[in-house]
Amino acid sequence: MPKVLLLESLHPAARAALDADAHVVALEAPGDPVDDAVLAEVEAIVTRGRGQVTEALLARCPDLKVVTRAGVGLDNVDRDAAAARGVAVVHVPNALTETVSEHALALALAARREVVSSARSARDGRWEDRNRFGGESLAGSRVTVVGLGAIGERTRSLMVALGAEVTAWNRSPRGVDGFEADLDRALTGAEVVSLHVALDDDTRGLMNTDRLALLAPGAVVVNTARPGVVERNAMLSALEAEHVAVYAVDGFDPEPPPADDPLLRHPGVIVTPHVAALTGRTYAALCASAVTGTLDVLAGRDPGGGARLAPRR
Repeated sequence: MPKVLLLESLHPAARAALDADAHVVALEAPGDPVDDAVLAEVEAIVTRGRGQVTEALLARCPDLKVVTRAGVGLDNVDRDAAAARGVAVVHVPNALTETVSEHALALALAARREVVSSARSARDGRWEDRNRFGGESLAGSRVTVVGLGAIGERTRSLMVALGAEVTAWNRSPRGVDGFEADLDRALTGAEVVSLHVALDDDTRGLMNTDRLALLAPGAVVVNTARPGVVERNAMLSALEAEHVAVYAVDGFDPEPPPADDPLLRHPGVIVTPHVAALTGRTYAALCASAVTGTLDVLAGRDPGGGARLAPRR
C-alpha cells in the first residue's frame, strides 16, 4: 500500500476511504515534525488550508508522486518546487463554489444592512438605536466583483439576481455583462466590492491605499479570498477615515489572530473564522474528492471525483 502523509484531518468518511487503500501517517498538527525515514517512503501528501507543502518538505520525500490540496487555493503548496520534481499537484477547484459565494453574499448583506450592529443593539436593550441605522439594500447598489473564477462568477450572478448594478474584473477577459478590463475603473465609485482572486505575487496587496481611495465613501469590502489580497494597514487607515464603512473578511493573517489586533478589534470589521467553505455537506464532498484524486494519481490515472490537476504556472 502506498504511504500517504496527512498534514490535517479529513472528514471521517474520506479518512476511512483513504485508510482502506493506503498506509496513512497523520500529523496531530500541520507543523509537527516527521522523521526522515517516514518521509523517504511517502508517495502522497494531503493537506487542507493550514499544512504548508514547502520546497524543504518536498526535498525530503524522494518517492513523492502527488500533493493534494483538499480545497481550491494553492497558496500553501510550492507548485514550482513540485513541478521541478515531477510531482503532480491536485486540488478540488469547484467543490466550494456554492458555499463560498453564499458566504460572500451573506457578508455583503450583513454589512450593507448593518445586521451585526443592529442585532447587538437589540440584544443589549438599545431598541431606540433603530432610529440611527442607515443600512442600504444590495438592490440598486454599485457592486464590483474582483475575480471571475467559479466562485466569483457565481457571486456575480447572485448579486445580479438581487438587483445590484454589477461591474466585474478578471485578470483575463470574460464575456459577461458589466466586464471591465481595467481594475481601477472597475473599482471607481463602487459601493460594495467582493474579492475572489487567488493569492499570488500579482494579487498580494491588490487592494492598497490607492485602490481603496477609488471606492465610494462608506463602501463595503467583502473578502472571502485570502487576507493577503488586502493591504491591512491601508484597510485600517480607510476604516479610521470612514472611507470604508465595513470590511467583512473570512479568515485572518495570522490565524487565529491575537486578541489585541487593531484590525480585528475595529468596530467596522466583521470577521468570520475562515468558515466560508465549512458546511457539513461541502466538507464531506470536498474531502471525498481529494481522496479520490490522490488515489487515482497513485494508481496512474488522471484524478477524478471532482479533483483536478492544478494548471502549470
